[in-house]
Amino acid sequence: MSGIVGIWHRDGEPVDRFDLARVCATLRHRGADDEGMRVDGAVGLACCLARIAPESAFETQPAVDASGAVLAFDGRLDNREELLAVLDDEAAVSDEAPDSVLALAAYHAFGDDFPARLNGDFALGLFDPSRQQVLLARDAVGVRPLYYYASRDVFLFASEIKTLLAHPRVETRPNDHALAGFLLRRFAAEEPQESTFFQNVVSVLPAHRVVVTRDGVRTQRYWDFDLTRQVRFARFEDYADAFEQHFEDAVRRRLRSATPVAVSISGGVDSSAIFCVAETVARRDRNRYPGLLGMSHTFPDGLPSDEKAFLLEIEREYGLNIWRLADWPRGVANACCEGIWHAEAPFLDPQWNGTHAFLTAVRDRGARVLLTGHWGDQFLFDDAYLVDLCRRGAWRTVRRHLIVFGRSVTDSDPFYFKRRLVKALFTRHAPDTVVSAIKRARRRFHRSRRLQSWYTDAFRNRIAETASARPAGWHAARAHTRSLYREARSRYHVLCMEWNNKIGAMHGLEMAFPFLDRDLIAFLMAIPGEIQSRNGMEKGILREALRGVLPAAIADRLSKADFTSAVNEGVATDYDGIVRCLRAGGMVAALDYVRPEALDQIARRTHDREASTCEASWAIADLFFLECWLQEFFGQKRPEWNWRLADYG
Repeated sequence: MSGIVGIWHRDGEPVDRFDLARVCATLRHRGADDEGMRVDGAVGLACCLARIAPESAFETQPAVDASGAVLAFDGRLDNREELLAVLDDEAAVSDEAPDSVLALAAYHAFGDDFPARLNGDFALGLFDPSRQQVLLARDAVGVRPLYYYASRDVFLFASEIKTLLAHPRVETRPNDHALAGFLLRRFAAEEPQESTFFQNVVSVLPAHRVVVTRDGVRTQRYWDFDLTRQVRFARFEDYADAFEQHFEDAVRRRLRSATPVAVSISGGVDSSAIFCVAETVARRDRNRYPGLLGMSHTFPDGLPSDEKAFLLEIEREYGLNIWRLADWPRGVANACCEGIWHAEAPFLDPQWNGTHAFLTAVRDRGARVLLTGHWGDQFLFDDAYLVDLCRRGAWRTVRRHLIVFGRSVTDSDPFYFKRRLVKALFTRHAPDTVVSAIKRARRRFHRSRRLQSWYTDAFRNRIAETASARPAGWHAARAHTRSLYREARSRYHVLCMEWNNKIGAMHGLEMAFPFLDRDLIAFLMAIPGEIQSRNGMEKGILREALRGVLPAAIADRLSKADFTSAVNEGVATDYDGIVRCLRAGGMVAALDYVRPEALDQIARRTHDREASTCEASWAIADLFFLECWLQEFFGQKRPEWNWRLADYG
């Protein structure tokens, strides 16, 4: 990852190089290999560069072409060969050119539509002096973050929000609507929004470009998934072969690194599949790929979260050792405000101490890229296809798949999927007004049941009802396709992608997610859902496609790890300190988010380590992280980020 920033004084005032360097300094954790600036009158662009890909060994940024166009680029392009083949000879781009140079040449060849020609994870800002225009763009799925601030006189963009806040002309305050939507509903069923947790700070939407001129700011979608596309083969084996190729491509693209690549392995099907495919690819061409590090964050023997037996299966199959972090600190408090500062959001991993220790260990072992199995559950197993089967009258197949679900998905209520199917059929056929009324009633009940005793009425009423514009082909698309599209366009998931990117950057790591590969998602949307879950088997297509690559014990695994006890133990470990922080800081009450008497109620209780769910732990952690976020960005700034709960002892 790299950090990019740009300033355009639209009133014509020259950009001060010192001001640009000062805001750029907030991004050095994203790229310590080189730092470059380009100032041209009222415009300045800068980049803190991380040289990760082999082609970036001698890269400098911002990149400048013969016409004077300037580009600041953070990303990885996966279609380099395709771009090199279509660019004109005039571009004079060599095969060894870094991705930023290819992207700038694509702008020269295709104009404002060039982001549609780029496939990969990227965020970019470009200034064209001949047109007096800034263009921003973000990758199709939204893996790399990009934000901007616009006023009458100044336009700023950056990889992270803190960079914008470092500029003296930026004014902001907490965005209560976004905070309420996240804390009370986790942005349920919302597609990505431009708003952030900071007023006046805008997020560039995934698959969108933002064009800025002296006359204003215009946002346009440049690409989207084709919901009408269908992929059909005669045999299941053909689907499995196609999936294997797409999945291998997704993993291989993320191995393009000049330094060792780490893979986080839990022992589950998703992360194990990534590691085993990566190891297979690397062994096939040892000279092309750097060393591969298998790394795991393990739990004590016998706990529901213990998956070490499956790590042993991989080690035996491949004759290698997976590094384990076994003795890690429980809780959520270690470097928590440093984490909040980097995440720029009021939340952290509920096992933050362990996550922080694990990411630190990955970086200490020399890796700069970390692959994880995030979003495998969302894109490899979805039961919406049962609606499609019902529409076709395949009732016997539906019944058979529901029976298998009840037996094989061991971490769910056996009747869970039946209830979901009934709900989905009702939602599809009931009038929209009835469905909307029921959803509003359920949300009110859910909020009052869990959170009414803590959050104020004024804060709960900040939740805004949002309506998303549906893409072409939405109503005609199959339920399976629509469901996966919603996952790809989930506001909450995009926020999580940004969180992972920024927390990775905090630790000097580029986070990469094979299951968020644009081409892999498009393929899964296009095939029948019953193929993806063949015979009702969760992730059936992956299990069958990787037979011989995944150890049989993992390919046939039905159980899933349960982290409930670990989350509850972590919050219980730091509970007293959390209470002291909430009461001593007091910003959640002072800003009318939480009733003051609620803090007294929380202080009088003890946290249940043995609870059967994480509901209470998540709610307590939410309050704590909100308080930390308010203190970090809107309170009296502490001299050091790395403070601990002992400060409140």
